[in-house]
This record gives sequence, C-alpha cells and structure tokens, in this order.
Amino acid sequence: MLTVLSKINAYILTGGQSRRLKTDKSLVQLNGQTLTKIVHQKLILILDNVYIVGKENRFPGYNFIPDIKPVQCPLNGIVTALEHTQNDWIFIIACDLPLVKIISIYSLYNKIKSTAKVVLPIVGYNLQPLCAFYHKSILKDFNNAIDKGKYSLIKLLDQVEATKVIIPSEDEVQFLNIN
Repeated sequence: MLTVLSKINAYILTGGQSRRLKTDKSLVQLNGQTLTKIVHQKLILILDNVYIVGKENRFPGYNFIPDIKPVQCPLNGIVTALEHTQNDWIFIIACDLPLVKIISIYSLYNKIKSTAKVVLPIVGYNLQPLCAFYHKSILKDFNNAIDKGKYSLIKLLDQVEATKVIIPSEDEVQFLNIN
C-alpha cells in the first residue's frame, strides 16, 4: 500500500509554450492517454489534492487553477500554486514528465528538512526544477522575480536554500521530457 504524503498539494504545470513541439504538450498522448492524465493518475495515489495549473482548462472534471499573472513561464505556474496552497510545502511537476516514478517522488519528499526552501533532483549535471518540492516561504522572492521580469527559475534557485538530490544514472530516463 502506498503512503499518502499528507498536507502537501500537487500541481501539474500545463502552461508551457510548446515552441519546439509546436503542439500543446499537455494534450500529447502516450498509450491512449494524455501526458497530463498519466501524471495526474500517479499523483492522486500519494497526494491529498492534485491540481492542474495553466492558462486554459483543457481538462474538465479535474481541479484547475488558472495562472494568476499574464506571464508565460514555469515560475508563474509555481507562484500560482504557492498562492493557492494553505500548506507549507507543495509538489510541482511538469505535465511532460509522465515517466517519473512514485518512488522518486517519495525519495525527494524524504529529503525535506527545515532549512531547505526547495527539494529537487539533479539529473546528470542538470537541476530538474519542474519535479520538485517548494516551501511556501519562497513565494515573496518568486513574486518579486516575476515583477522584475526575471523569469529564469534556474538562476532564482541559485539564490535559495535548496536540497539537491542526485538521481542515479540508471534512473535518469524517468526525467526525460518530450521537448
């Protein structure tokens, strides 16, 4: 039986521009299901509340939260989620990460400590900020960054206390996205 990570909401980000793919990746299908629904089905097994965040609700019947700012960047989706939650921690995942395993989410969760503001995986030498836990206390810094037009999530993460979890090479495939 799976353990539910209580008092943590999950947010699936679907608002990407899909410039390289040239189609809305949240609606791309794998084995007859959209990537977003595949991710959603995994998360509802282990998290109390799962929401979809984006510019448009393309998933009727699912909990949807529209982006709160007119800016199109992952940082805006994270700010939207942090504004929405009443909990200290949230889990963020991009809709185009359908291969992420539940055990990997548990692994990240188990690294949450009192001083960290973010817990995220490192795959190869790259941070994966769109499969991570975020503490509500970073909301002000993230909002300020958007207001100043600084949308780079990676640069912003260099300025906060983060726990970085190295993913073993044999598990890296689950972090492949469809870009």
